[in-house]
Amino acid sequence: MNSKESISKKKIYLIGILTGVLLALSFPPIPLPLLSFVALVPLLYALDLKQYKKPFLLIYLTFFIYHGGANWWISSWRSETDPFLMISGFAVWLVHPFFFYIPFGFFLYFKRKFGLNTALWLLPFAWVGFEWFHSLGELAYPWLTVGYTQIYNRLWVQAADISGVWGLSFLIILINAILYKLILKFNSLQEEKNKFKIFISQKKTIGLSSALFLLIIVPMIYGGIRIPRFEHSKLLKENKTIRVGIIQPNIDPWKKWESNVIRQIRKHKLISDSLRHSVGKLDLVIWSETAIPFLNFEFNSDHKFSYIQDWIDSSDFSLLTGFADIYFYKDPKKASESAKPLLGDSSRIYDSYNSAIVINPTPYNTGTEIYRKMKLTPFGERVPYEELFQFAKKWVEWGVGISSWAFGQKQSVLQIKNDRADTKIGSIICIESIYPVFVRNFVSLDANILTVITNDGWYDFTVGPEQHYQIACMRAIETRRYIARCANTGVSGFITPTGNSLYKAPQYIPIGFTASVPLLNEKSFYVKYGDWLVYFCSGISVLFLFISFFRKSYN
Repeated sequence: MNSKESISKKKIYLIGILTGVLLALSFPPIPLPLLSFVALVPLLYALDLKQYKKPFLLIYLTFFIYHGGANWWISSWRSETDPFLMISGFAVWLVHPFFFYIPFGFFLYFKRKFGLNTALWLLPFAWVGFEWFHSLGELAYPWLTVGYTQIYNRLWVQAADISGVWGLSFLIILINAILYKLILKFNSLQEEKNKFKIFISQKKTIGLSSALFLLIIVPMIYGGIRIPRFEHSKLLKENKTIRVGIIQPNIDPWKKWESNVIRQIRKHKLISDSLRHSVGKLDLVIWSETAIPFLNFEFNSDHKFSYIQDWIDSSDFSLLTGFADIYFYKDPKKASESAKPLLGDSSRIYDSYNSAIVINPTPYNTGTEIYRKMKLTPFGERVPYEELFQFAKKWVEWGVGISSWAFGQKQSVLQIKNDRADTKIGSIICIESIYPVFVRNFVSLDANILTVITNDGWYDFTVGPEQHYQIACMRAIETRRYIARCANTGVSGFITPTGNSLYKAPQYIPIGFTASVPLLNEKSFYVKYGDWLVYFCSGISVLFLFISFFRKSYN
């Protein structure tokens, strides 16, 4: 790199923005994971320039590029797109980069108090604490967690079953910090002759290079050990299995709420019957998120679904499906803050939920198996903290679906029970799959298999649905569970505990497909101990923050 004293402000911005470009290029579905190992180096260099006094602007521009490059699709660039969705997507793009000032704010503060060397060592700790913090609350958006850049690096990524995706982020940031330390060391040498030879012979260079080598090679060795343990053919022999069918109906999401609901259900049934007749007995059939949309208040509040129950009894399998769930409060005084009066009868108070239900054959259908979505899409399904801003509720009354869903209150597994199967399922709905510890909780509740039901059809042939699918692959690795992913228009597929796909359906075609899925009981280290690394990293950051109060500036 050039001498720090000779770089113009324009070049400083270009150097910093290079970080955003490299991060975006390393994010799935682009298979360039190694770029994230060097992506932060340009920004660290730019922030280290003494003549540059506007780090906030540089950090914002860097992550504006990262968000735009990886998440440009969230505004749903389709002719049918509701203007609110476009505006909210663009608003997220404008606001989200501000959050990244948190880890770099810590970095710059620690640099001032402890010096650059210590600040670089502390950056991975601050970064992991930030990513975890960014996954909390109603404004949470951990989609761009840096660890996801390694999902195609199948050997290296297996370490996620120890610490979750946060551990991968920690290693990536640490690798970047060490690389920058090596660059600083090289640039500090005054010798013109044999500079590189002198550089590689120094103890500090050898130490840092050895650490760098271990950070890259040890996770790969670990992955090489773990992958054979979860080889699919081996798990089929060692465990009970269930035959699962996934139904991808390919219904236009912009029209499904206005078109004939019974006709949509009939389409799901026809694909299911065709699959059953071609492959034989099925234990479980999965329909996508809100596969049963809103028909009327009585139909959607009656969870018996007799129209479907008779068909299930004759087909002899269990059905897991998403549906628009209406719940009427018997006592209006116990209604939640999100509850609404029924139009035309204000005495009837209700909440609407984005839910999943299991309907077992009649002899086994002893109770209602419902899970109500607990993690709602910010601005898409609900305005964050709308109880504090009642006027904002109308912002999500856009042209499709039941807007402004209520939060589910209890995370629970669903019971699949019929003549051939008796197992527990963690039913993840849409964006819930991007929250590591939330998905981990289903396995802590003894789920033997995970499902993701979603509707990503809003985003057409953009990279969004594939990113969402790859994030589910990370959840499979963390929890060491099979994931059956059913999406209205795709991407649907079966994911193994190593993050590979048994089968992955093409997008935007109606299709049914099946696989035998082993039911696993073993719990990974991450499932047993959760976000232990996050608490450790946050504790280290807070400790040094406390120590800094008693120190003068480093210089």
